[in-house]
Amino acid sequence: MFQLSFLNAGLLIFAAATLLPLIIWLLAKKKPRQILFSSLKFIKLSQQQEKSRTRITNIILLIIRMLIILLVALAVARPMLASSRFAKSDKHPPTALGLILDTSYSMDYIEERQTRIDKSLKAIQSINAIATEADRLILISRDAIWNDLHAQIYAGAIPEEIMRSVSLSWEPMSWEETFAFAEAKLTESQMPNREIYLLSDFVNEEISVKSQYPLAAIPISELEPRQNLSVSEARVLPQIVGRGKQQTLEFRLTNHGNQDRDEILIQAVLDEVKVAERFVSIPARQSLKEEISFEIRSEGWQSGYIEVLDEHLGADNRAYFAFEYFQHPRVAVVGTQPLPLHLASILQVYTGGIKPDLIHPSNLNRQMLDDYKVFIFYEFGELTPRLREMILELDSRQTGSLFCLGQSLAPDAKSFLNQRFSLNLGERKQDKISIDFISPHHHPTALIADKDLRFPQISSYWQSSAHSSSLISAAQYPLAVNNPKSALWLWDISASSAFFTDPAFAVFAYRQISALQSASVPMAELKVGDSIRASELMLPSLDKLSLAYPHYITHEPGIYVVNPSLENPARIAVNIEYNDSDPLRVQPKTKLKMLSEDFTQEVFMSRLGRDLWKLLLAIALALVILEIIIVKSQEHKSQYRSNT
Repeated sequence: MFQLSFLNAGLLIFAAATLLPLIIWLLAKKKPRQILFSSLKFIKLSQQQEKSRTRITNIILLIIRMLIILLVALAVARPMLASSRFAKSDKHPPTALGLILDTSYSMDYIEERQTRIDKSLKAIQSINAIATEADRLILISRDAIWNDLHAQIYAGAIPEEIMRSVSLSWEPMSWEETFAFAEAKLTESQMPNREIYLLSDFVNEEISVKSQYPLAAIPISELEPRQNLSVSEARVLPQIVGRGKQQTLEFRLTNHGNQDRDEILIQAVLDEVKVAERFVSIPARQSLKEEISFEIRSEGWQSGYIEVLDEHLGADNRAYFAFEYFQHPRVAVVGTQPLPLHLASILQVYTGGIKPDLIHPSNLNRQMLDDYKVFIFYEFGELTPRLREMILELDSRQTGSLFCLGQSLAPDAKSFLNQRFSLNLGERKQDKISIDFISPHHHPTALIADKDLRFPQISSYWQSSAHSSSLISAAQYPLAVNNPKSALWLWDISASSAFFTDPAFAVFAYRQISALQSASVPMAELKVGDSIRASELMLPSLDKLSLAYPHYITHEPGIYVVNPSLENPARIAVNIEYNDSDPLRVQPKTKLKMLSEDFTQEVFMSRLGRDLWKLLLAIALALVILEIIIVKSQEHKSQYRSNT
């Protein structure tokens, strides 16, 4: 069985030029003018015989010219003929290999004292050893940035320095994108034989892509099951009763393996100094919330990580955290009335026993703005131009602001809040509704999102349209929303809603004020791939970047320092998505040949292909020579007849 394929099938369109000689020949034909003589019978007969011979020769030349154009067009399209009838050879023909290395963090799993990425790189070195200078090798990872820099076509072998530069991809490309990139690179190689080899542990991700090239998987490890511990969700617990230097962090410890783990060492690291440690036991396939406490030594930004010492997979052993600590932060309430007791008492705890200062809107000035960490606007009346200017000045200084709605709201204030929070505020409602949504992804609500509220009822609230950044909502009505610099509570804080007596409200209010204290930091807990807004940034690697466009997409977990040249620069914790922590092996749905451990005898599968472009050009050249011979022969005969 024969199979013909073209490497440059798009160039077959030039085969249409084969018709040009025929078109020219048809258009160029002219019927000679007839002249009658009295007695030229024998001359006329001789002319007819000569004309018949010339017509045959011209038709042969036409066919030759059409074949020359056709063969050249086919040669440019690079036809390749494959057949099982071709004899196999121990020496493989020139082949382009696309080596896809899975760099998701599950490949960092250690077994037999080496990671699976290390095993994959050794397998690639084995392929380097059997490749020839005629082969083309391409190493492709699941990191788009790395691929742009290093996924080039190499003759004979992939350089060692390229393999040493491979690192984990914290936000890996999808398999569809990875295979599409590999196929594009193989097309660039212009090789008749092209193959794709996959080096992966096949953990948690289904591979269901299709490829026009032969696919095979190189074995990395068959040791199952895997054992793994991960730590995540490191969050600062609010100090609702008293505010001291003793700080407690909550975190989640997960045992992803099938064995109970006892006496697991957990440690807290603050500013690169180990400040606390404890031992924890956890059953197989269980996830527990644990706490660890330490003492804060100075005010300002605090950052670090909670770490579990697990020798199997280190990529998910750390959960980073960052928060700002002041023992007596000052809070200002801008309005004509003091805050209700249930909120004022929480603020007094937050400030370390200092009552919030009540400032009348007409008395607020620029000098006051630097004296407070957070401003709360409650029953502030009309939004005068001067008050609007002060609010915008708070935004420019990265000072947080909270707008608490009461029983009244002036029309200009309503319009301002609509624009600021992208809402459509309606009238105040006094119908009882129950909270049915609490966002788990934002700092103020993360600690209470998975808790059952004892008193979820809100008795009075301002009706509004749905909002994509709702922290808390009920019956699709947002009750607490935020933007990058401030927050808005749409419940009537002056009412006697049952929710205000729930412990969850105290935790939420405390963390809401805590988040607003650092308005330059996103309220949402960031993951790799999220963006940070800054003009200058220090990465976890300690490299500093000056950003012309003030948005940076994070590519690795760790602590990012925003505008590090400032006296007390903000710090942002960025963690990973824990997609590969569970050791669940997935069977690929792609038609994939699984190679044996002795895979070096099975690579370079395309042993039957025959590239025909050289043969076609040789035939075209022979036809050109034949055409020249025929033309010269005709000219010679014509000259001979004219001489005789």
